[in-house]
Amino acid sequence: MDQKDKADTQLDFGTYHHSTPVASEWKRERAKVQFSEAFAGLPFSRDDPLKILDIGCGLGFLSCVSAGYYPNATVTGFDTFEHPSLIDSSLAKARNNSRILGLSRRIRFEKGDVLSSDYRGGRFDLFVSNLVYHNLGKKRNDAYRRLAAWMNPNSYAVIGDIFFDFKADSKQLSGLFEIVEEKPRSKGDGEYRILVLSRPK
Repeated sequence: MDQKDKADTQLDFGTYHHSTPVASEWKRERAKVQFSEAFAGLPFSRDDPLKILDIGCGLGFLSCVSAGYYPNATVTGFDTFEHPSLIDSSLAKARNNSRILGLSRRIRFEKGDVLSSDYRGGRFDLFVSNLVYHNLGKKRNDAYRRLAAWMNPNSYAVIGDIFFDFKADSKQLSGLFEIVEEKPRSKGDGEYRILVLSRPK
């Protein structure tokens, strides 16, 4: 088996900037548990045929977690696949990861930008995102507003992110959503939080 064939059969969700492969994998394992716990608290059955949008999907980690948790769901993941926050990101790698996990029939990846793509229309039941919004700096507030515009009254959003100024972000989100719920976190999470958002105003 040559190097290309070997790469095509190995999962590669990438290395976060300011991190190492081992540390990145630990963060993903922790995030998988946290997102699964958050999903368990939503008013959906695991068997529901949900439509899920993964915002800033990177190499498809959270898309695959979501599709694995909800076996009848279809997931759309979008990303620029160019941001330096995830080393060597690419659309082809994301697709390959879903193929390796046997999820490619239910996950579709496409190029897009949270600040310019338009997913309005009430098509999605659940919106998910991990480690995306903090990379936008002050533009994250525009991204929060876009998320609220994409959601319908019955949809939910579960976002995991590093909140350097949680008080300011919480105020911004509370102005856009009637419900902003912070999930329990452990001491080792630092500024990382999981939020569940619903009832866009």
